[in-house]
This record gives sequence, structure tokens and C-alpha cells, in this order.
Amino acid sequence: MAAAGKRKATALDTLPPIAGGAMVVSMVMYPADVVRALCMSQPGLGAGAALKGFLEVHGVMGFVKQGLVAEVIRASTSRGIKFFFQPICHQNFFGKPETQGNPVTKGLAGSLATFPEVVAISPLENIKLAAQLDKDKKFNGNADIAKHLIRTRGVFGGLFIGYFGMQCRQCLWTGGFFLTLDFFKDGLKSTGVFTNNLAVDVIGGFGAGAFGTAVNCWTDVCRSVIQKQAVADTFNPEIKAPSALEHFMPGAFFGQAAKIYGAKGMAGLYAGVGPKMVHLGGSGALLAVLMPRFKTMWFDMNGIA
Repeated sequence: MAAAGKRKATALDTLPPIAGGAMVVSMVMYPADVVRALCMSQPGLGAGAALKGFLEVHGVMGFVKQGLVAEVIRASTSRGIKFFFQPICHQNFFGKPETQGNPVTKGLAGSLATFPEVVAISPLENIKLAAQLDKDKKFNGNADIAKHLIRTRGVFGGLFIGYFGMQCRQCLWTGGFFLTLDFFKDGLKSTGVFTNNLAVDVIGGFGAGAFGTAVNCWTDVCRSVIQKQAVADTFNPEIKAPSALEHFMPGAFFGQAAKIYGAKGMAGLYAGVGPKMVHLGGSGALLAVLMPRFKTMWFDMNGIA
């Protein structure tokens, strides 16, 4: 029941604070995302070497120029959609509010929420990755990248490269995050050492984000390698454009996973796991801190219960 003088919240009321929190997280974590992308698209490349190489080519301003806009839009959209749809999916699929769910139902609802998310972010993901990997500075901005991909591979063949891998990646991380967030937070509180709610949210959010990374890292490596090669192939007119359906099917994705494992073992499939842990563990910590607090502030400002 709504509090006196306040109207009852609707799902749409959660969008502004979710969008605000998602945007802050995206901007803060972007440098870590650049290093992660470089390490994962080139298994065997260390984080230090990746960072050094990026700075030599693009300088410090490269963190602003090389895909920042696309990444902020992509990551903000990604996180906004999943946090918006996760409670909706929970209500629709399990017949009760997310707050009344258990870790398994919360995790499954999170995974289900990634389907509209991945459809929305795939074009931006490919544009961002092409910009981050553009050592030869072939592109002149995000619009130029998009035009090139569409001209050479078509809309679905160019903007949805690596779709299957991205869907696997998002399902595993988001499901893992929502599955374990309460587990980590409750575990910290039960020790009696962590009594400050902010500290619990930070550490618990980092733990849940790191867990999601542990289960999804290999999918990110595979889709990064696939996307990097696919973008490079668009510059070679002798390479025939593959069917756009290939990006939505599991064959190429699992074939790449087998290829990497055969060449480099599990270490290859978990290339860049350190930067990715920092990136998504840090993202998880910020999301756990910002989302509920932004929601409370927004609701209080607008008289929403």
C-alpha cells in the first residue's frame, strides 16, 4: 500500500534511477573495459602490454576517443535494460515479486532479462570493439564504423557479429550476479565484521560481479576473437561475406572455443580474466551501491512509494 501522500510506484518509475546508475558505472569502468577487450581479443596478451600498446598508439585521450561514446551508450543501455526487466521477468515467470524470490529464481530472471538487452546492444558492441581495436586508425568515428560494417556485411551481418556469444556472455554474467548477490551480502553480514551497509554492498557487489566473470569469461574471449577477425575480414574484398545467420547459430561460437582450447588450453579461454574481474567486479560493486540508492533518492524526490 502506498504511503500517505505518495503514489504507488510503477515499473516505468524505476527507469530514471536505473539509467542514471548505469551511466555512472559505464563511464567509471571504461578504461578497464578497453584493457579487457584488448586482452580477450588477443589471447596471451597481458594487461600491462595491452595498456602500454594502447597508450602508444592512441595516448591517454584514446580512452575518450576510441569507443567511449559507443561504450557508454552500450553499457548504460545494457545495464539499464537488465535491471529494468529482471523484476518484470521474475513477476511474469515465477508469479511473485523479485523481492520475494530466492537466489535461483532471481538468477534465472536475470538471465531472461538479457534477451532484449543483447538485441539492443549488439550494434554498439561491434562498433565499440572495432574502435578499440583500430590500431591503424582506419575509422573516423562511430558513424564511419557503422557505415563500413553495413556496406560490407549488411545490417545483420555487420552489426550483429558474434551475437550468439554475446547472448551466452550476458546470460551467464547477469544470471550469476543476481544468483549470488544476496548470498555474498548475507554472508558478509553474518560474520558480524561488516555492519556498514555501504561496505556490504561494495564487497558483496564485487563478489557477485566477479562470480559472474568466473562463469562467463570464456564466452567473452570467444566472441571477442570472432568479432575481431570478422571486422578485419571486412577490409579484404577477397573474403566473401558469410551468411548473417552464422552469427545467431552456435556452430561458429563453439568451434572457436574448441580452437582456442586446443591451442592454449583453459588459459586461452580465460585470457584477460584479471582485467575482466576488475571491470565486472567493479561494475557489480558500483551497481550494488548505486541502483538502490538512486532509486530511493528518485522516489523521495518525486513522492513515489
